[in-house]
Amino acid sequence: MLTYRITALGRVQGVGFRPLICRLAGAHHITGTVRNEGGVVTIIAQGSREALLSFMGDIQAARPPVEVAELRAEEISHAPLSDFRAILSGGAARAPLFPADLGICEDCLADMRNPRDHHYGYPYTSCTACGPRYTMIEALPYDRERTAMKDFPLCKDCEKEYESLSDRRCHAESIACAHCGPQLKGWTRKGRFEKEAAMAEAIRLAKEGAILLVKAMGGYQLVCRGDKKETVLSLRRMKHRSGKPFALMMKDIDMAKAWAELSKEEIGMLTSPVRPILLAAPKRKVLPAVASRVPRLGLCLPSTGFYSQLAEGVDAPLIVTSANRSGEPMIFRDEEALAYYEAEEDIAGLFFYDREILRPADDSVMQLQGREVQILRRTRGFLPEPVVRDAPSGMVLATGADMAPGFALTGGGSLYPAEVPCDIRNERSQAFFLETEQDWEEMLGLSPQAVISDRHPAYLSRMMGETIARERGIPFYTVQHHHAHALSVMAEHHLQEKSLAFVFDGTGYGEDGSIWGGEILLCEGTSMQRVGHLAPVSMIGGDASMKQAWKSALSYLAAADLPSKDPRAPLVRAALAHHVNTIENSSMGRLFDAAASLLGLGEENHFKGECPMALEEAAMAAAHAPKIFWEGKEQDGRLLWDGRTLLASLLASHGTIEEKALAFHEAIAEMILSSAEHFGLSRILLSGGCFSNQLLLTRAREALQERGFSVYTNEKVPPGDGGIALGQAWYGLLGDD
Repeated sequence: MLTYRITALGRVQGVGFRPLICRLAGAHHITGTVRNEGGVVTIIAQGSREALLSFMGDIQAARPPVEVAELRAEEISHAPLSDFRAILSGGAARAPLFPADLGICEDCLADMRNPRDHHYGYPYTSCTACGPRYTMIEALPYDRERTAMKDFPLCKDCEKEYESLSDRRCHAESIACAHCGPQLKGWTRKGRFEKEAAMAEAIRLAKEGAILLVKAMGGYQLVCRGDKKETVLSLRRMKHRSGKPFALMMKDIDMAKAWAELSKEEIGMLTSPVRPILLAAPKRKVLPAVASRVPRLGLCLPSTGFYSQLAEGVDAPLIVTSANRSGEPMIFRDEEALAYYEAEEDIAGLFFYDREILRPADDSVMQLQGREVQILRRTRGFLPEPVVRDAPSGMVLATGADMAPGFALTGGGSLYPAEVPCDIRNERSQAFFLETEQDWEEMLGLSPQAVISDRHPAYLSRMMGETIARERGIPFYTVQHHHAHALSVMAEHHLQEKSLAFVFDGTGYGEDGSIWGGEILLCEGTSMQRVGHLAPVSMIGGDASMKQAWKSALSYLAAADLPSKDPRAPLVRAALAHHVNTIENSSMGRLFDAAASLLGLGEENHFKGECPMALEEAAMAAAHAPKIFWEGKEQDGRLLWDGRTLLASLLASHGTIEEKALAFHEAIAEMILSSAEHFGLSRILLSGGCFSNQLLLTRAREALQERGFSVYTNEKVPPGDGGIALGQAWYGLLGDD
């Protein structure tokens, strides 16, 4: 008889792991104990060597939502144990992994629809496989008394489920039913409702075309039908959202299939516990007020029982979007939601439950790139779990970038990135950013010993980083924007070897003080050398040119000395000639803007990436493309690609707008392949917001792989600025190491 102390690390709290261990112990005739300790689970197991090894094999093979990242075992001396049981939690946080919020599972949906089940009709039903975690946990170990559910004692039926090892709700800290859990309430302009009456009123109002304010799992959301034009336009006015597409919630996977072309992999993404917004090819047209001139439609499935009941009752696609004042974070506190409801007359009803949300979590956004999952926003369903484990030790804080606010913390060999969707220029958003970062430090038990920020001297994220470092008396470092993008890929794939990175985005402060964004970087460890890039072009408007695609187009035409019939062209040329508000720019994002504008696909980006998305949509409609010419030329030891040559060739080519749009994409992919062959390195990194373009990434990846290159991309964080804090943190850890 042997005794092992087994330590399980990973997603092992909040997912029914201890009951699973008890069941496995019984199956293998193991005696001992299992206990939550901080962020890990400790098992004392007694049995024969064969039984113990088989027991550990089954633990390692546990199915989602359990994820055993590492299982450590050591033989110890211990008195004989007569049975196996779960014992009280305790211990300080170590290698912490707070569980993420998970969308409602099929078993809980079945319970809600079963009149004989005591969860029947209860909109906040959950179990160990689903429900809130991150948004309601106060501290680890994860037990009910350390969550926002501590004020809701279990009824006899729920208590029986909670204590039964054979029940999937055993030790499910979020469980409740209509008899003991948080209750649905509805406040409308005409009255107040509770429970079933509130659900019926929400369905009635939404069916009639009203806008609702709903307390979801991770905060408040605005909800309305997506097939009523006037309702959608009213929602746009309320949110001051002129063009950015809305996502649609479908009642089930069959409705989703009717609206979008879905592969087996995409169906798996939609139905996963993350319950993300999935960007997929549309099968039928949506109202232009919902989404227009974008290559993919955003759609999702209900993440809670409430949304499942609402979607089934309305039986039409629903717009579900975060409720927030312009530039501010998602509303998640009840008093703020009530004030918002009272201030917005177009909201017909407020529907909420009487349990506190401790921290917000907006919907994650994902798409399929070839066969690879790409995360465009990593929030609910992922936070606050780490994306990298077994990293160098050390505790650092990275403060991200202004365009997509976020931060990353490190500790215990894990990297924890967090996106904080908001406009960081907003004063309340800045305060919320700092509050969230402090909350994560306390939650994860981490105390950063250095701060790393973007090198841009005017970035607010850098200023906040400097302030934090100064106030705490710890070192402060900066890393160049595009280098951090490349490092985010290296962090995900544990790379330190020499690699060639293509980092394409809209803007980033270069080491020479100009705007970079079409970069070819030689990276190794923490070192970076700029070995190639788009040839710089003088542009007018500074940061404003990021929104005004026509300025990028006219600036390129002026630089190429090409004629333009645009009446604004003389003014642009004069400004460039006299260096009035101009800046040198080598951004790929601006080159995409220029191409979209010159092809008549967009004048201005009313939301991030609007014109490049219109260019991609047009390209995807083309069957073939004319050949357009450009090539890289060595200059001062770097490989330069001149966008003026590309655009001149594009304008001179023959074909439809769609065919020219495809030709542009193919030319960028060929530029990547040609540059990779020029430098001759086998490892290629692709990062930056331009690689959220499905067509570009697919063409580039396929071309590189066909020639034998190993291609690495962002898979666990966004390729855009939402993932940049991960690269900054990696830089800090390697530099410290």
